[in-house]
Amino acid sequence: MATDRAVFIVDGMTCEGCANKIQEGLSSHPNINTATVLLETNELTITSNQRFSSEQIDSILSGLGNYSVIKDQPSLLSKIISRLESRKPILLALLVVIISSLSLQTAYGTFDLNNWFTTYMGIFFIVFSFLKLLNVKGFSMTFSRYDIFAKKIPGFAVSYPFLELLLGVAFLTQTLLIASNIITLIFMISQSIGVINVLKNKQEIQCACLGSSINLPISNITLLENIVMISMAGYMTYQLMN
Repeated sequence: MATDRAVFIVDGMTCEGCANKIQEGLSSHPNINTATVLLETNELTITSNQRFSSEQIDSILSGLGNYSVIKDQPSLLSKIISRLESRKPILLALLVVIISSLSLQTAYGTFDLNNWFTTYMGIFFIVFSFLKLLNVKGFSMTFSRYDIFAKKIPGFAVSYPFLELLLGVAFLTQTLLIASNIITLIFMISQSIGVINVLKNKQEIQCACLGSSINLPISNITLLENIVMISMAGYMTYQLMN
């Protein structure tokens, strides 16, 4: 018997958990041989012993959750917008930090890279610590699932929002900058290792960077955010020690 292969675009997926749920649900269908979901492009590929229409797949998906088949192929622009929309909370938070730190540079009459890096990190830690402090217990439970230190050091996850707040104050007041930058390097490297492991294993874990109040899965943006902080802290450590 000939095997039919078809590709569909699925709407409603927000994380790897959604993708896995759809894969497992469709794979259990008696007339579907394999089902593969690619979250990055929202593509669902099935092989089956019969030809499935988009209406039939749509009906199966609706029984699995709030998912549906997009009848018309989305444009590249709409794919980009959809991707950014799903990451809106963290993008907005980072945008606030960037605009705030840049606006403070106008008071100096000239742009100084070192001063901007210090201000950026200070505002970053203040904003993100506030979001974590809204629910310290909820944050600590999520953070302990992937951060290296939080997994191994008792109490570290609970104390981390307060440590971030202290780092924010230190950067904004330019106090103990060498120590603050070194601590930032250590913290961000620990988190980056955890995030890389999550992405590598395709785990469904909530990003703890925005606290537990905002349900946002760990993504490449989470890793990029950490890499930026590592780069800034590494650069500033070198500048201050030379």
